[in-house]
Amino acid sequence: MTSLTLPPRPPSSPPLAHAWQKLADGLLIQRLHLHLDEWRAAVAEKNALPDVPGADVSVLAQRPSPLPAGDESATALLEDAGLAFWWELPQRHGAESRNRRGALHHAADSAAQNLLAEQSGAAWSDAVTAVSGAAAWWVGFFAIIRHRGVHHITLEPHPSPLHEQALGTAVSVVAHGMATRVLEAALRNSDDDPALRAAYCRAVATGICAEPELPRLLDELAELRLVDLVSTTARWRGRFTKYAGGTGAGQVE
Repeated sequence: MTSLTLPPRPPSSPPLAHAWQKLADGLLIQRLHLHLDEWRAAVAEKNALPDVPGADVSVLAQRPSPLPAGDESATALLEDAGLAFWWELPQRHGAESRNRRGALHHAADSAAQNLLAEQSGAAWSDAVTAVSGAAAWWVGFFAIIRHRGVHHITLEPHPSPLHEQALGTAVSVVAHGMATRVLEAALRNSDDDPALRAAYCRAVATGICAEPELPRLLDELAELRLVDLVSTTARWRGRFTKYAGGTGAGQVE
């Protein structure tokens, strides 16, 4: 029997991980639009979430703080990193910000501060702050409709309740993953900035330290959309396992 071999990948084609990341980003945008009306209804009702005791829907739905006025460089960097959608959609659909900030926002702030180490004023630092703030909104979006979802492995409905602290951990993981993408894009254009290189090293180190805890976090989050959000934004070896082995998303949505 003659063995079959795949032709070599054209030099101009992206690495497989890059293609999977594009797929993950596209699925995220698709899910937002599929469930936007459902999310809006839940936000308007202002009812307590049945599966996240103590979480405040109105706080989870708040749009992140805007970028500084006239910060075109940070906006261009988000575009270069492929993360314009990540920032723009929460700004477009998020609820009006209020004085009260929740655990997810504090987790996003801490994630950005840990990477930046007081660095401010540069376009890349503003972009890191922006994607970290957006991470709280994206996690909050899927947390609000989590009780309507299914378990990411069994596809059974109504995943068990979880503590809001798990959502805060998820925000930290997602914020670090998206910040890493921003820092990589910044490094492609300027690798002679010591503060930038130091921030990237901190992001890599944070991802390495967080990786052993990711399987436990994903089991706790349980719901398909939240698990996909966290597992495909975090930098870890299991990042695209579901894509490599087939995903259950098509069976549900």
